[in-house]
Amino acid sequence: MPSVSSVRIPGLATGMDTDTMIKEMLKGEQSKVDKAKQKEQTTKWQQEIYREIIKDTKGFEDKYFSLSSKNSLLSSSAWNTLTVESSNSNVITATGNAGASNVEYSFDVKKLAESAKATSNSAKKSDGTTVMIQKNSKLSDLGATLGSEFKIALGKDEDGKVIYSEPKITIEDGDTIDSLISKINSSTNGEIKASYSEMTGGFTIESTKTGSDSGFEIVDISGNTSTSLDFLQLKTKNYELNADGTLKSENTIEFKGSAVGSNSIIEVKSKDNSFSKIINEKTNSFTIDEITYNVHTIGSADITSKQEVQPVVDNMKAFVEDYNKIMDKIYDLLTEKKKADYPPLTEAQKKDMSEEEIERWEKKAKEGILRNDSEMRKFMDDMQKSIFGDKMSVLNEMGLTSHDDYNKKGQIALDEKKFIKALENNSDKVYQIFAEDDSSILERMKSTIKDYTGGSSSIFARKAGLEKTASAVNNFYSEQLKRQEESIKKIQRKMSERESQLYKQFANLESSMNKLNSQMSYFSQM
Repeated sequence: MPSVSSVRIPGLATGMDTDTMIKEMLKGEQSKVDKAKQKEQTTKWQQEIYREIIKDTKGFEDKYFSLSSKNSLLSSSAWNTLTVESSNSNVITATGNAGASNVEYSFDVKKLAESAKATSNSAKKSDGTTVMIQKNSKLSDLGATLGSEFKIALGKDEDGKVIYSEPKITIEDGDTIDSLISKINSSTNGEIKASYSEMTGGFTIESTKTGSDSGFEIVDISGNTSTSLDFLQLKTKNYELNADGTLKSENTIEFKGSAVGSNSIIEVKSKDNSFSKIINEKTNSFTIDEITYNVHTIGSADITSKQEVQPVVDNMKAFVEDYNKIMDKIYDLLTEKKKADYPPLTEAQKKDMSEEEIERWEKKAKEGILRNDSEMRKFMDDMQKSIFGDKMSVLNEMGLTSHDDYNKKGQIALDEKKFIKALENNSDKVYQIFAEDDSSILERMKSTIKDYTGGSSSIFARKAGLEKTASAVNNFYSEQLKRQEESIKKIQRKMSERESQLYKQFANLESSMNKLNSQMSYFSQM
């Protein structure tokens, strides 16, 4: 309780315990302060509980709705029930996606998909002599024509118009292999990469994409083939294919301003020899029949598979369990009754209690403080709608239902046998219902969670504040706490003024009594 003076002397003349009397007289004011602080404490607890729910919900979202999470349910691979194995993972590996069927193939990788590339280890000077290339070699010393300008044709846009590197590249006095590399790389927007290898002593220009559609051409300002880099004696590869897609010839030829990439050449056979074919893919990672293959090097390997639904089932069971924990926690908050006999403790009450007693008391005091909270209740309802909505019957067929226990309102139940049967019959359909597009169950759940916890304007953020956003201080509860803090200060100020007034009155009484005592002493001496 605030005091007007750091030193106060109790009634010596009157013999009264001034401090105790004033404390008793201020009980009404102290009660107002205590009630205001209890109300403030309740608001703090409400905000803390809300933020716990926000944290739990965002943790749930990060675990199951983030594509980078190992437990994510949004990717097609999360619903894959096929385990795919390679007899030689150095050559080729594969993974299944939802809807993939069993495979049993032999792969013979004849050639990898390659980028368009031109390389050189030497340059030819104007006098006909050949010199080796170094990273710091001056282009003028290697035979380059100073002032020569060129661009790189990177392909065509959707309208068939040629796309050129920008800005144009000019060979200037003082330019080196290193500065040429920098000019090429900065003008091609990541489509072309120029480099120099200290190990091989080779200069290389290549496309960053692979396949027969990748390629580039060195052209002059008018768009005609340029001879600006002819001094580097660049070479490129040329491939000829047979009609069936097999490799007819592979030659290293002189680079004449342009280079093209090439597709992979892979012979695939079924293990029962019922079919054999050559596939030509633009990249070394491709998907056929919902199985993604990754080719690493030339060689042979067998790819086989088997159905395995348990990992998908286990992840779904964990998802249901984690979701139900959140809903159970919210339902308890909405339905538990407030204990009127357990208000927040005052500072005076805490002084007479142990830490364990305080902890037990406050646990009971927090019960029921969010009973029937409108935002929490609407969150539960909206989550239920996002899950079932118009898909109640098909989800029931797949084993997912709303919980039939009234005490588990808002929760979901999983019939494992039905779910396994649905995966075994058509895992692709299960994926479509749960995660394929914006109308799927999980995408709708993700959208609902975003509405409530997705940012400073989300519903829960406006109510209790979201960390690391503007709502952390600008929210309903924080505004309430500001007003309550001002109210407490106002009550304490009035109490302090009342206390000062009482002490002043008692001081005057003491002064009067001192005078009276002096007079009585004087008369007594007379």
